[in-house]
Amino acid sequence: MYWSDWPFLLSSALTQVTIGAFIVLAFVILSGKLCFGQSERVHKAMPVFWLLLFVALTLREASLMVDQVYSVYTFGTEVLMVTVFFVLANVYWFAEKNLFGSDRFRSLLLIVALMSGLIYLTHGLIVRTNQWLIASHFIATTLCGGTLFAHTLLVRSEHKVEEVNRYLPIVGALIAVVCLLTGLPQVGELAARVDSHNELGPFIAQVLSLGLLLAGVGVWLIPLLTRSKPVLGVMIFALTLMLFSSYLAAVGYTLV
Repeated sequence: MYWSDWPFLLSSALTQVTIGAFIVLAFVILSGKLCFGQSERVHKAMPVFWLLLFVALTLREASLMVDQVYSVYTFGTEVLMVTVFFVLANVYWFAEKNLFGSDRFRSLLLIVALMSGLIYLTHGLIVRTNQWLIASHFIATTLCGGTLFAHTLLVRSEHKVEEVNRYLPIVGALIAVVCLLTGLPQVGELAARVDSHNELGPFIAQVLSLGLLLAGVGVWLIPLLTRSKPVLGVMIFALTLMLFSSYLAAVGYTLV
């Protein structure tokens, strides 16, 4: 793997976890469980989405400009989808922040942005179907990491919906189990490559990635197991572990 590939891996991780988080938050908002004050605080926290997406797209484009090459880790269609999602989600956010139009109109804008995110998710799974290691990494980052990120923002916004604290960690844990079961056979294959090809890097990266994934989910589940309210610092720590897991997984499959 070349050093020039690292920005693409980080860009992909940030994009996937952000879009996944928006999808989860959109369903929570559309459920009607958030009161006006809670919803307003959630939307005040949303600029972190736009910042991360901007950083992700900037990393990708800046790297291409510096290296003047086309990387195999860039997907033209996915970049277009991310850009469209970025625009649609910002239009919704701007309308919601300024209370532009009726509630039904703003809900329609949210549904359009949500559909854009779901199309990105579906396309990402389809193009990665032939490589289950990459597909597993995509699922872990977008769905598990995205759910954790959404929960973190809800905790930051001081939401009062107890169902969120109960069900989101369970959903994230189930997704992590699926990714673990998918990734373990790949670890066996990578271990075999260590013996036959003396390739230790991919094996170490994949083991560390799965370990950090489990550690992140474990930290996330602590408030649920102890029947206490989630604390923002704990949530951020779990999210950090999840992001490192995603990044190492990406490094691992590029080294294969």
